[in-house]
Amino acid sequence: MAHNGNWKRLLLLIGVGVDLLLFGYMAYLLWDSGFGVIEAQANPSPTPTRASVDLWDAYGEARAAAQAQAEDATCVSASTQWQSASEDVLLDGASNWAFVFYSPASGRSFDVTVNAGRAHVVNQTQEWVAPGVMAEAAWEKGPKEALLVFLACGGRAFLDAHPQAVVDVHLGRSDDGSAVWTVVALDAENRAVLSLQVDAETRQVLSNQLNQYAGGVK
Repeated sequence: MAHNGNWKRLLLLIGVGVDLLLFGYMAYLLWDSGFGVIEAQANPSPTPTRASVDLWDAYGEARAAAQAQAEDATCVSASTQWQSASEDVLLDGASNWAFVFYSPASGRSFDVTVNAGRAHVVNQTQEWVAPGVMAEAAWEKGPKEALLVFLACGGRAFLDAHPQAVVDVHLGRSDDGSAVWTVVALDAENRAVLSLQVDAETRQVLSNQLNQYAGGVK
C-alpha cells in the first residue's frame, strides 16, 4: 500500500511539473506576442509619400522623348489630374504629367506621359490640321499660381462641398497665341462642375463658370 501511495504521489508531482512547464511556455508566448504588438505600434511602418513632378522638369523629359521621334517636335499642351484632392495636395504638385507634341515636318503629334521622372511616348497620330504650339514662356513655372487663383475664385468652397471631385488642369494655346491654364473640378455623382481659365503669364481670369445640378435641373 505504501508503494502504491508513493507511486501516485510521483505521478501527481510529474503532472504538476508538466502543468507548470506548459503554463510557463504559454506565458512566454503571450509576453513575446504582446511585446511584439507594442513594439510594432511604437514603430509604425512609414506611410508612402506621393512624390511630385515639377512641370519644367517633366517638360524637359517629355520634349527629349518626343524629339527622339521627330527633331522638330514642339509642345502643344500639358495636363495633369487629381482625384479627391484637398487644397494642400493640389498645391503640393502633380505626381505625373501628360504632354502633346507636334512635328510640322512629319505632320504627326506625339502623346508623352511623364511619371516618376521617366517619359514615354504612348501614342502617335497623323494630324491633317496643324495644332497651335506654345512658345516657352511664363507657364514654365507650373500651375501653382493658376491653382491659387482657382481656389480663391470658388475652388476652395467647391472642393469643401465636393471632396470626391476630380480636378483636371490643362495648359494650352489660346486663339490669340497666349498660353492659358484651364482648371476644371468635376463631381460626377452630383454633376457639379466648376471651370476656370487663367492667362499663364498675367494670371488674369479669362472665364469662371459654375454649374450646379440638382435632380437633373441646372
